[in-house]
Formats: sequence, C-alpha cells, structure tokens
Amino acid sequence: MSDVGLVHKTIWILRTVAAHPEGIGLSDVARACGIPKATCHRILTVLEKERWLTADPTSRRFRVSLSMLFLVGGLLDQESVYAHAQSVLKELAADTRETVGLDQLVSPSVVVLTQVAGPSLMGLHSGPRRKSPAWRTSTGKALLAWHDAEMVRSEFVADLRDRPARKFADFDAFLAELGEVRERGYSVAYDELEEGAAAVAAPVHVGDAVPYAIWVGGPTYRVTREQVPALADQVIAAAGKVGQVLEMSGRRELAAEHLRSLPGLLVSQRSASDGASEA
Repeated sequence: MSDVGLVHKTIWILRTVAAHPEGIGLSDVARACGIPKATCHRILTVLEKERWLTADPTSRRFRVSLSMLFLVGGLLDQESVYAHAQSVLKELAADTRETVGLDQLVSPSVVVLTQVAGPSLMGLHSGPRRKSPAWRTSTGKALLAWHDAEMVRSEFVADLRDRPARKFADFDAFLAELGEVRERGYSVAYDELEEGAAAVAAPVHVGDAVPYAIWVGGPTYRVTREQVPALADQVIAAAGKVGQVLEMSGRRELAAEHLRSLPGLLVSQRSASDGASEA
C-alpha cells in the first residue's frame, strides 16, 4: 500500500467514524469504506493508540476521541456533542465504579438529566426525571455557588425555610459553604438528601456560564469521606471535558431535543427500601 493510499484510507475511516457519534464497529467501518477488514483493523488500532479514536471496551464500537474533537471543534454538531458528553460520563462511572450523572438547576430544584450506573448497583427502573431540593444535593450546591448571592437568597430562601437542610443553621451558613465550593471547585453532600447517601459534584463551565454539574455518588459505606478528594479530582476533570466540548462546538448547552427525550432514572442500591441515590 502506498503512503498516499494509506492516507486516503485513514481519512475515509475517520470520516466514517465521525459520522457515527453513537459508535460504529469494525465490520461496519470496513463495509462503509470499501476497505478490507484486516487493513481497516490495523488503521483503527493505530488511531486508537494515538488517541484520535476511542473504542468501547465491551462492544468495540469506535468514536472520535475528545483529543481529536479539540483539533476540529468547529465541526462539532449537536449529535456529536451529546454523544461525547455521554462518553465522558461512562468513563467516569467506569473509573469510580459508582453512579454518575449530569444535572441542571431548575429552581428551586436540580434535575437529573442523564446518569450512568456503576457496576455495584442492584438495579435501575425508569420514571420521571428526578428532581431534588438544590440545598440537599452536591450538584445543587455546585450550581448555586456560581449564582449571585443575593439572587440565591431572594429566589431560594423560601424553599430553604420550608424544607430546612439538616446541616445549615441559617441561610448565611449555606452561603458560606457556597463560597467554599467556589474556592475549591467542587461540592460534597453527605447524609443530606437522605441518610446513607453521599455525592461529589463539580460545575461544568462553558465560557462564563455554568449550565450543568456532574456528580458521582453512592452509599456512604463506599463513598467515604477519605475518598472525597480523589473523587473530586475525577469529577472536576470530567466536568472540564464536557465544558471544553460544549465551548469548542460554539454551544453553551446540550441540544434540547436530546434532553427532552432522556428517561428519568431512579437508582436502587442495596435494596429498594434502603437505597442511596444522588446526594
């Protein structure tokens, strides 16, 4: 195979994979490109080693990597932005072995837009998109920390009064924690949404906006306080990747049509009556 021929085949393969943000397998790539499967496999393997492509460890379906996206950010469309946000969550769940998710602030609550189960979960079942009081959640605090303090006070103080959080003596104490969240770049909720549940979250920055927060959570016997700093580093890194993809695509939010179609998921851990969902 000539050098020029190899370059052409590599370009055809990249174009084919890029056209399938949900991922595409070796056989389908070879068929679409008209390239022998063995040759296609060699090129895909090199592209994966160079981190231009990523492959799902189970299905071996290939996607364009985040590294490649950063080189061609202006070519990103809504489908690929959403697909890569999902891939970041899947990677975070695999690394932490806990459930992870992406939340949005819908005052006075946070809404779980999408989540990926960790391997320790006993089961999942569908339901409406879950809403939780912002005061009691890691993502709520991660998002509120980037709002104007007086806006937070005026808009949310009534809800805090009606459903007081166990750990806050008053609203000023809550604002003080939001200041700590801004300083360190992540938030923690421990036994706040419910007893036995813990979560760590980081805001997704897109320019000067903070449209989402990413969290990792589980029962406190697995997500211990000693593990929080390491989990925080992983969540901050994941939030940074999603923010970069959104910013490079020229978009500040994920496509509304994707978010409207996402099923709500309720996490069941240990048993249906003794569960620990996002905290």
